[in-house]
Amino acid sequence: MKQNISDNHDHITDTPKADLRLPFVLCAAEGLLLLLVYTLLVHFGLSGMLTVGIAFIIFYALSAIVMFVVYALHLSKLSRDKALADQLNGDIYRIFRNTADIPYAVMNSDGRIRIINTAMKDILRFRSPVCNIPLSEACPGLTLEKLVACAGNADVFPLYRSDRISDTPSQNLQNADFPIVRLANDRRYRIEPYTFFRKGEHYYFLLFRDTNDYLDLIEKTNREHMVLAYIVLDNLQELTQFVRANYRATANEIEAELSAWISGMNGMLREYDRDKYMAIFSEEMLDQCIANGFSILDKIMGIRVGDNSFPVSISMGIADIDGNMNERDRVANNALDLALQRGGNQVALIRRNTPGVSYFGGAHKTMESNTSISSRVSASLLEKRLQLCDRVLIMGHSNPDFDSIGSTVGAYRLCRSILEATERADVPVNIVTNLTCETFKICEKHLSTIPEYSRVFIDKQEAQSLVSPNTMLIVTDANNPIIFEAPGLISAIPIKDGITSIAIIDHHRLVSALPFIPFLHYIEATKSSASEIVSEILEQSPYADTLHKEEANLLLAGIMLDTHNFTRSAGAQTFEVTYYLYSRNAHTGTAREFFNEKLEELQIASDFDAHTRIYADIFAVTWLSEQHIPSPGDRVAASKAADKLLSLQGVEASFALAIIGKNVVISGRSKGKINVQLILEKLEGGGHFDMAGAQVESTNIQEVYEMLKEAIDEYMAERSVK
Repeated sequence: MKQNISDNHDHITDTPKADLRLPFVLCAAEGLLLLLVYTLLVHFGLSGMLTVGIAFIIFYALSAIVMFVVYALHLSKLSRDKALADQLNGDIYRIFRNTADIPYAVMNSDGRIRIINTAMKDILRFRSPVCNIPLSEACPGLTLEKLVACAGNADVFPLYRSDRISDTPSQNLQNADFPIVRLANDRRYRIEPYTFFRKGEHYYFLLFRDTNDYLDLIEKTNREHMVLAYIVLDNLQELTQFVRANYRATANEIEAELSAWISGMNGMLREYDRDKYMAIFSEEMLDQCIANGFSILDKIMGIRVGDNSFPVSISMGIADIDGNMNERDRVANNALDLALQRGGNQVALIRRNTPGVSYFGGAHKTMESNTSISSRVSASLLEKRLQLCDRVLIMGHSNPDFDSIGSTVGAYRLCRSILEATERADVPVNIVTNLTCETFKICEKHLSTIPEYSRVFIDKQEAQSLVSPNTMLIVTDANNPIIFEAPGLISAIPIKDGITSIAIIDHHRLVSALPFIPFLHYIEATKSSASEIVSEILEQSPYADTLHKEEANLLLAGIMLDTHNFTRSAGAQTFEVTYYLYSRNAHTGTAREFFNEKLEELQIASDFDAHTRIYADIFAVTWLSEQHIPSPGDRVAASKAADKLLSLQGVEASFALAIIGKNVVISGRSKGKINVQLILEKLEGGGHFDMAGAQVESTNIQEVYEMLKEAIDEYMAERSVK
């Protein structure tokens, strides 16, 4: 291959050689023609043929001499023209080398630069165009390997492949094949290497294109790229309802703090609704905010309401993407929804060239918000959607607890009541759950007095076969498809105009954006439980009186489970909802019977107690022994163990580990100062501020324990920085 390249190159540059084939062919053709004529004359017997033959020979000789002389004169002219061209090319090369402002160099195969032009001499401050310096000396940071890899696709100089060079200069500049280096004059150049051969040796022609101004423009454009942010006050309205404080004065103080923050970034802040703001600032300022962890969150938390005991907080959704302002508006709104659904007091950032969503803040728990309006709207949306479906499926998370089953039962009663009121009682409604788990068996027994429940519960295999083009799915107490009771149902539910017939009702923080767009998206992280949310929706709907006593008891059990008997995460609205359930004949005594332990459960609890450890003074961690035989109730037992550890003196957060199948599950609990959700997110888990979980693919408790300690250390380090 190298020989072919060299031969072609020589053919282009060497002097054309004499080609005598044309005069020889003409002479031969003339001789044959004369011979043919002479033969015909002899055949017809003409006289004086000897004289004619001599004349033909003399004519042939003279004409051949003339042809060769003419060809020799033509060849001589070509040689003179080629010599002149070589002289002109040499002169042009010397002029170009000395006057062209595009630097170039010739490098041999061992990575040493041999020849440079005047422009390159001026940059490198060399006296002679002939040099012998390493590539790294002229181009710091550039290695021969990188350059060779870049030049590997180039054809013979001066030709180049069309797929390497675009007609658009900006596209050429962004071509990843071409390295960019900073030379001695402190300007950046893009190197375009081309290969050629001369006398069997391999050389590189390096063309340096000055891209400094263009790159400066790109960097300036990126720095000044407009970022759109939506900001809302999380809890000011609720706070001023419970303490004696001037709402407008506090709101003005918060707005002044936000205005000073945005003004310091040379941005713009506008209030577009009560307690809601839109901000525009540059990407350069966004980088500074990321560097300081969005310190504005802590500044706002420093503003107190009333007797200085109630902090306020803000949530923020930021869009730093390419595209028009309409697209940025949509993305910023989605990011704000994610921040609010994770509990507020944090920033959700969606950024170009960065996968997923980045979160900042969330280290402090926010006050429960008043969601009665949202509950009424949710009931209305469900009622409208039920008019379009021919089947309803309801499911919670896998390995269901009382909150999961209770919330699905409450959602069932709401759907059934709406369908009967709208004369669509023939539409079937089913709850998808694990029919073999102990929690379900307890609930099923309690509901056995209501005849219709004998045909309500189905498993995920049967549910998959029942899905039709007009099926509606309601998911409660979960927002992560990985832990859904039947994850396969998601892809089977129909989509219309990009929106699925799926409703999400949950109280856990949203870890990441959902892989689908639900028609109802009710995630309220300040609520104690999914049962509380469903109960509130029922209470705010026209069908509040349709809830049966047995169903109310299951909803109450779900609330009691997640509030640890109303001692954790129970707000004013939790007790309001409990009062509603009491009005439907629920009773805590009946609900408490659901939690009665069996002997084996007591033994498992003792096993957890025996392995309790205190870490970093405020964390309690426990696990089941390796000798323990895994059982279906281990997940619930781990939750109970984590709850129990919070009663230890000085403990602010607790974790219980148990092996289930091929995974180690972690149940996390907090008293409200430590965000266990942020800790377990580092182990691909999630959940709530003071109640979260994770599942690690491992069967080694000690290994997962070490991973948990690392996650705790990382969380505490981030917290101390803030």
